Amino acid sequence: MKLDHVGIEVRDLYSVELFYRRVLGFSPRYRYVSQNTPGLRTVFLERDGLALELLERPRGDGFPGERARAPNHVSLEVEDVDAEYARIASLRLPGAPLAAPRDTGDGYRELSISDPEGNVVELSMRVRPEPRYPVRAVIFDVDGTLVDSEENYFLADRELLARRGVAFTRDDKRRYVGGSNLDMMVDVKRRFDLPDSVQELADAKNALYLELARGTRAYPEMKRFLVMLRDRGIAVAAASGSAPHVLERVLSAAGLAEYLPIVVSAEEVPRGKPAPDVFLEAARRLEVPPHACVVVEDSPYGVEAASRAFMRCIAVPYLVDDPLPDALRMADLLFERGMSAFDATRAYAWVEARLLG
Repeated sequence: MKLDHVGIEVRDLYSVELFYRRVLGFSPRYRYVSQNTPGLRTVFLERDGLALELLERPRGDGFPGERARAPNHVSLEVEDVDAEYARIASLRLPGAPLAAPRDTGDGYRELSISDPEGNVVELSMRVRPEPRYPVRAVIFDVDGTLVDSEENYFLADRELLARRGVAFTRDDKRRYVGGSNLDMMVDVKRRFDLPDSVQELADAKNALYLELARGTRAYPEMKRFLVMLRDRGIAVAAASGSAPHVLERVLSAAGLAEYLPIVVSAEEVPRGKPAPDVFLEAARRLEVPPHACVVVEDSPYGVEAASRAFMRCIAVPYLVDDPLPDALRMADLLFERGMSAFDATRAYAWVEARLLG
């Protein structure tokens, strides 16, 4: 018998996974969406031969105070789960609940038993390979990922606020890269105590931006990647924080509209990035499960949103700070030097290698 893994139940899978990866140096081994327990998602992490399972399922706000009752567990590898079940059952242990062996969706045969203080111990053996989810769709962020538009957005923001007596700098803009336009206007209104409504600010900014958008260009290497995916028959979509009519104008100006049959704006969903809503809506329209999607993003907000949607992510940072923000380290494929280092052939090969799981 040997240790197989330790399982910890968490409320915020993204934040806890980021902690173990950033602070303790774990790397992801595989992800699993339960077919038997609605809402259960798990991530297996590993380092130096140690496996750690993080489990997330729908929980109420009171969960942190209920941690003592969370079903954390130690899983021990055995040669024959059914034989172990027969052996332990024959002991007729008082006060030690023993669950019959079962096959899990991610390929284990296991039983569980509780020790005298209620700690859960699993005895397990792998009977099928670890789960792999074939890629079926790729969802692109737009601004800073598909098109070179962030500079025009900055100019529009600067002009919008200059007309209201506010000096808006590039450093001010950095905090908003990757978020939704409406969310930015909520914060700008609060920060600068502006009398306009959020919608008035958003409309005024969009009008200024559209005056600059006629010359928006697609990043050539990213367009090549998009075309390669389309020609391979992989479903594609765009998901962005910009307004719907702005997206229509920008994608048309950049010559990309014909390649993207589905375009989702953050204004069409309840929450903008880093919430996963815009990507989940794109997956819904594509009729593809979220865990079968790959997101292409340029911002920490976007990478976090992809991870919270339980999607894989290719990150091509627009801002290549040193060090990069922690969220970008959650990407499955990271081009650390941004668009100048992005290679469509490499990205396509990475996707193609995952078409069969």
